[in-house]
Amino acid sequence: MRTSWVREINVFQKPTRSINWRIGLVYPNSYSVGMSGLSVKLLYHLLNQHQNIFTERIFKPNEKNVIPRSLETDSALPQFNVLAFSFQFELDYINAIKMLQISKIPLFTKDRNNSHPLLIAGGPAVTANPFPILDIFDFVFMGEFESIADDFLETLIDSKFTNIHDSIAILPGFYSSDNYVESVKPIVTENLDAVNYPIAQVRPIYGQPQKKIGLDGYFLQVSRGCPHGCHYCLIGNIFRPHRERSIINLQQLITSGNIETQTNHFSLIGSSTADYSKIEELITFFLEKGLRFTLPSIRVDSGEEILNLLKQAGQNSLTIAPETGLTETRRDVGKKISNEQIYSFTSEATKSGISQLKTYFILGLTSDPNMEAKAIADLMTDLKHKNANMKFKLSITPLVPKKGTKFGTKCVDYTSITKGVKFLKKNLGKNLTYKVFPTRWAVIQAILSIGGRELAPIMEELALRDGSYQAWRKTLKVDPQDFYQQNYCS
Repeated sequence: MRTSWVREINVFQKPTRSINWRIGLVYPNSYSVGMSGLSVKLLYHLLNQHQNIFTERIFKPNEKNVIPRSLETDSALPQFNVLAFSFQFELDYINAIKMLQISKIPLFTKDRNNSHPLLIAGGPAVTANPFPILDIFDFVFMGEFESIADDFLETLIDSKFTNIHDSIAILPGFYSSDNYVESVKPIVTENLDAVNYPIAQVRPIYGQPQKKIGLDGYFLQVSRGCPHGCHYCLIGNIFRPHRERSIINLQQLITSGNIETQTNHFSLIGSSTADYSKIEELITFFLEKGLRFTLPSIRVDSGEEILNLLKQAGQNSLTIAPETGLTETRRDVGKKISNEQIYSFTSEATKSGISQLKTYFILGLTSDPNMEAKAIADLMTDLKHKNANMKFKLSITPLVPKKGTKFGTKCVDYTSITKGVKFLKKNLGKNLTYKVFPTRWAVIQAILSIGGRELAPIMEELALRDGSYQAWRKTLKVDPQDFYQQNYCS
């Protein structure tokens, strides 16, 4: 019986007698986190395109020590033939291991047999560095799944469970611990218009007594990759080149999605949506149709015309990513935006009726995080002084080096970053709202981002404890920051 705690539309249901393969699509975090992104909606759609294959969604339970079960049929993990895990963030590795442990599925590939589900892992975190989980999963998928989704489903239908490993091993993008090499090139979807995209998207239905759980509306992916290639950015370095959907394709998706997903609100998806070559035409289409939309972020060099269109659309909040307070530092890391452009953009945004500006910063881009902290405080204090009616919200994150980027081998000085964070908290002032990602968890994420196969048994022990920061200290037998310095800062 389907789990009843959340009401949804566009949920797949298939008669049991016609099902040859059952896939559990596992997002190892909460329902609200998983359904606030595109990956679950997209994979759920793609993996249900064959009538004899039924894919169900599984999220990390909110309560401790609860066996994870699917939303569609309330099935536990061992009841599926295949478990496909989507990893957007490295910190979710521990959640996934906990889910396997409580479901009594052996963690390591060498300990499983044909009586256990086949385990597959994919997502940006895996594509960047699969080594920490390479001995846990039967396969890791490297890249973007759409272009080979049909081949994957046909391979399942044409195979028996006893020989499925050999059949999947010859598909592009799938690698096991036996055949993975570090020079693997990720699968990239060349033509976004040509691949299957969900029109009738699964989404929660809100109303009494159900409270809003996550992002709502239709998720419209405008582009993939990023044209800028900032040195710290995973998307701009691994998922290249930058690709766009045609304006005709987007207009068709909007028209159909409005009906099939039963919503008039669209969330535009893409790492650099405002760079879309037809962005003004796209916004105008929304306005003509009387539909609402949300831009994830905007570059400060986007131009006044976009701001005017956003004003017409009634948008009163924007997000920008200066990353640092210094023009020179910004250019050194591949972001060609000056402080003068930030000042000009903020002034124009204020004139256009924008009342809130969210800003994203990274600490640790240079060897002097204290200098970076002072520059951020100076920039934001001055912006607030010159735009008194604008509400600013700052998000500050310590740098996490990612494999595959130019900062992938950078040794980050987290001690200095901690001092920089303290400086910011003291000097940002009462008129600026800010949120800082904890430095100690940035250290953990850095370990998982650049570490190797030595981490799998460590993560196993961590999950058996509780995955907390104290559990990391006990398991590593040293402070995680010391572990990072000793093992990954040669």
